[in-house]
Amino acid sequence: MTKDIMVRSRSGFDMKFAVLAFSCLLFLSIPADADDAGTFNAMVALADQGDAEAQYHVGMMYNNGIGTQQDRGRAFEWFQKSAAANDPLGAYKLGCYFDGQGAGIVATDFDQALKYKLVAAKAGYARAQHDVALMYDRQGNSEEALKWWKMAGEQGLPSALFSLSRAYSAGKGTPRDLSLSYAYFKLSQLAPAKNVNEMASMLSKPERERADKLVAAWEPQPTALTLKALSGIRAADEHLRVAKSQAH
Repeated sequence: MTKDIMVRSRSGFDMKFAVLAFSCLLFLSIPADADDAGTFNAMVALADQGDAEAQYHVGMMYNNGIGTQQDRGRAFEWFQKSAAANDPLGAYKLGCYFDGQGAGIVATDFDQALKYKLVAAKAGYARAQHDVALMYDRQGNSEEALKWWKMAGEQGLPSALFSLSRAYSAGKGTPRDLSLSYAYFKLSQLAPAKNVNEMASMLSKPERERADKLVAAWEPQPTALTLKALSGIRAADEHLRVAKSQAH
């Protein structure tokens, strides 16, 4: 393992598919159960008992209008309850509302946004780590931004990998390293092949070989929390199933 790019055994795992699969997980937020109203009612009952994760799911269902009418004001209230009960995803969504998603519901407050998103970032949520990096970058704290982009990038978040490429290209928060910049640029899969080839042409042969070796050995490692967040209504259904089994 290098200091800058996490290298793991590939075990036949296709790197390119893995990065794309991370993005495709977003589609898991599409409702999988026709009885969304039943899921919503059961989740509210569990949330009313003080279950922090259930409170987060209720907030998300209000936020997205799943199983109930969309009501972002109520969503915000449930995210507050969930965050107060130390649920990291509830804290993240509360941070999002303070970061501008709560227009008309709560005033934008970047200090509060950073506070709550840090809870989720420290718990391992890739999107929170990327958001926190952006906020530190805007504050001019390039080293702290780089730290959080690395954490999100190790999970395979394309936008974080792209941000790492830019940081190493510009030497922000780290010595300039075009080889690493190219490696992260290639891993992000966000740029057309033409741009990747143009960047490769700027490197010496040893620099290119080093970058290609790092890319070939790299494997994204999304955390359980990141996968749960991306699983949408399926995660809610699973939480209800587990809660029901524990009640018997």
